[in-house]
Amino acid sequence: MKEYSADLSAMKLLQIIVCLLAFLLSIASVKFLSRWIFVMWGLVILFSVTAAVLSFFCIPLYFSNLKCIVTANQVTIRTGMFFRREQSIRLQSVQFVQLITGPWDGILGLNFIILYVYGGSLMIFFLKKNDRRELTEFFERKGVFHAP
Repeated sequence: MKEYSADLSAMKLLQIIVCLLAFLLSIASVKFLSRWIFVMWGLVILFSVTAAVLSFFCIPLYFSNLKCIVTANQVTIRTGMFFRREQSIRLQSVQFVQLITGPWDGILGLNFIILYVYGGSLMIFFLKKNDRRELTEFFERKGVFHAP
């Protein structure tokens, strides 16, 4: 049994994106709603508070609870912030594996593995580059092959 956790560089990337998006929306509200000062400041405060809550509470909580547990016979994904969700599949039922990597997969942790099973799929999120390689080799040893 081996447990894999999410890459924290992907968490930092998501935090930066959320803060940048909130900043851009605040700039847009200042530019387009300067006549309605109360609406403008209300939106700026709303965007700032939302970005702060997401960046410093929700995203870290989600990433701390994101786990992938691989045994000889099954793969289990545990996710959730307030409500925990556990999804398991047996390796016997996996039809094929699809790898999704980002342009800077070693730096940003944008590695995903999708296991397609009879009637559904299981996605393993935000893997480190070495973990993705290790899991790919494990699935190949088990006879599960990549998608064409």
